[in-house]
Amino acid sequence: MAEARSVTRAAERLGLSKAAVSVRLKALERELALQLVNRSTRSLTLTDAGERLLDGMDRMLADASDTLANVRDLALKPTGRLRITASIGVGISFAAPLIPGFLDRYPEIEVELSTSQDIADLAAQGFDLGLRFANIVRGTDMAWPVGRVDWYLVASPGYLARRGVPREPADLAAHRCLLYGWQSVHDPAWRFSRNGQSQPAPVQAAFKANNGELLMQAALEGGGVTMLSGFACRRHVASGALVALLPEWTIEGSDAEIIFAVRPWSARVPRTVRAFVDYLQEIETRASPTA
Repeated sequence: MAEARSVTRAAERLGLSKAAVSVRLKALERELALQLVNRSTRSLTLTDAGERLLDGMDRMLADASDTLANVRDLALKPTGRLRITASIGVGISFAAPLIPGFLDRYPEIEVELSTSQDIADLAAQGFDLGLRFANIVRGTDMAWPVGRVDWYLVASPGYLARRGVPREPADLAAHRCLLYGWQSVHDPAWRFSRNGQSQPAPVQAAFKANNGELLMQAALEGGGVTMLSGFACRRHVASGALVALLPEWTIEGSDAEIIFAVRPWSARVPRTVRAFVDYLQEIETRASPTA
């Protein structure tokens, strides 16, 4: 009726009689104790109360439509293409090893993974999801934590045989260290803590790179001591190719402690995105020592 501006035209659209529409309108006005429509011989216009009611009902219908669509999704198997962007390290060491299991579970989803050191504009570049290695995310993004990051100080057995094993953070000053490119050129330092006491460790930046994969390869080749995320180096520590150093110390001030799956906010999350996020969170829960 609000669109038709006429009881007669509204009745025709609804397939009801004019009298039936009028009766229902009057009954609603009596129930609310408010006039919803200004009546004239030529047309109908909404009162302020009528405009507010219409606006609220539009929102309710939109929410109901989204809810029904999301419920229907539960009965549908996720299909289609899922485009993901990640940094090089997160893409290679975190995402890529998990994707085959995801494809086994959802064989009708095609995954495209793009890696870059630049932070992609998800909407502009057509990505469904970004995997971000950060402690915080933008308030305008939807974000799901999908992995916690622990940090290791490592070096190869060959390097340690030549240069000795550091026993305290202060010992690192005498070692060749491999640093991330963003760490300060002037007086770079790693920080450690134990029993509530924090201790800085000034280090010599023999080699700097802008992603962890490069640092890990240098460390594997005996290049020096470096700090790496657990998901990147844990398998090499387990195999003995790298040695975890200062295990009784906690590494502080790392780049990030959480991997987030992010996408611009939307009222509805695509089934492929929801399936992938749920899969990553399931893997993380199983891997957690508290699970």
